[in-house]
Order: sequence, then C-alpha cells, then structure tokens
Amino acid sequence: MREEVRKPFGKVLAGQQAIEAAKSSARPLVSVGDQCGFDLISAGCAPDMLVFDFKIRRAEVPFEIKRAFAPFAKSAFLAFSPPGVITDELESAILRMLSEGKGAVLVIGEDDLSALLVMANAQGGTLVYGQPGEGMVMVELGGSIRQKAQGILERMKASE
Repeated sequence: MREEVRKPFGKVLAGQQAIEAAKSSARPLVSVGDQCGFDLISAGCAPDMLVFDFKIRRAEVPFEIKRAFAPFAKSAFLAFSPPGVITDELESAILRMLSEGKGAVLVIGEDDLSALLVMANAQGGTLVYGQPGEGMVMVELGGSIRQKAQGILERMKASE
C-alpha cells in the first residue's frame, strides 16, 4: 500500500499559490508535517491543528522551526509512532485533537501517516500536508476522502 499512500489525496500546490489556497480554505485548517506547518505559520496562516515531529525528511528541523512551533508544543498531545506504523497512541492523540477542534500532536517517531488518520476521522475542514519535491497537498476533509482513508486504514489493520 506504500505506493497508494504516497499519491496525493488532493490538489498539489506550491509557493504563494499554496498559501493563498490555505488562507481561503474551509476551517478548521489541519497541517501535518513540519515544513507545511512552518510555511503556514510564517505566512500568517497558522493552522488550527498541527501534527509535527521536529523532522523534515527524517532530519532534525532547525531552531527557527522549533521556535515557531513552541506555542503549539506547549500544549501538544504526545504520541510515539515509529516510521511506517500507526500506533494506538497516535490514533488516540489525533482523535483527541480533532474532537477539541484545535491544538497539536507532537509525534515521537514519524508523523507521515498521521494525515491518513486526519482524513479518516475529521468531519470537515481542510488538511494540508507535504508532497516531497512538489509542494503542499490540499485536501477537503469529509465525504469521499474520509471513506477512502478509512478503507486504507482498514486494509492496513487487516495486513498486520
């Protein structure tokens, strides 16, 4: 399923076009990934919910990004989740954040699969996550995208 999950679940936008789309997107705005979150915060479009792991492409983020995330990190749910795995702890943290409609999840491990959990469980709003080398993926949450993500998660659980 790796190839299926790597394909964008929404429209891929880059640069100012991505920022403008995020600013006018349906709320709540959920960001998964450090680069996307930082780009949104820097552009004055802070997400309502943020999932991050203090890494970009598995390398530690610079201090500038940590400083930008500090207000989110202070009250973030903490979840352990190794690369390529969705732990019960991560799922629980994402669900709690979504139920509150604001906040953050700091993932110890890797945050990449968090986007699937957001898509499978959010009632509405917009998800923004990174597509390496291309830009930001904008996903309208709810409806058919929710069903698609739930189906992928069910298949992942069945293959464990």
